[in-house]
Amino acid sequence: MDVDVDDFGRRWTAAWGDCRPISYELRGCLADRWVRFHSLPGSQRYGESEEQYTEILRRHVTVIADLLQEDGEQDDAELLVVTASWSTGQARTAREAEVAELTHGARFWTSILTDDSEPEESTWTHLWASVSKLSDSHMPALFRLVADDVTGGIIVTSPTLQWLYAPYDGGADVIAASSEQRDRLRRRYAEWLSAHPSGL
Repeated sequence: MDVDVDDFGRRWTAAWGDCRPISYELRGCLADRWVRFHSLPGSQRYGESEEQYTEILRRHVTVIADLLQEDGEQDDAELLVVTASWSTGQARTAREAEVAELTHGARFWTSILTDDSEPEESTWTHLWASVSKLSDSHMPALFRLVADDVTGGIIVTSPTLQWLYAPYDGGADVIAASSEQRDRLRRRYAEWLSAHPSGL
């Protein structure tokens, strides 16, 4: 199913206000609902075996399924998945071939200026939106691309946009529906939290 990107943009603004759909900005803009979970024990950043990749995937799936259940949804409910590409200049570039293949139904959504510190080499982030399910066969491959730092900027959410899940190479930033939900997640998955006082 195609995403109505105009409607998606309106609903993003209604849900998140001035917070831009840039994955690494979310924790600063929505700090009162943010929690970070690490992908591997001991805050190990990258997988080194298939057993570790299995654990990385298990943690992603477990938290997203939990968020869906708190939404009153089943594990196989539809998800909205935002993927990205980057360019030095406003003209958008294609996403990595592997990402485009895994999300072949994605529609271009928007371009955002993310770094203008050097006007002649400004950085733009280009976003696409697609519909998936947690059980879809391509989702593990997408999470693995993120885990290996092949791609980034991914945001997963439900059609209601009650929460946001932003995986990165090393873990995931979660923007919960409320600070109470965030605290429940922190307690439930305490072993996956960073030992650093900042939560990073």
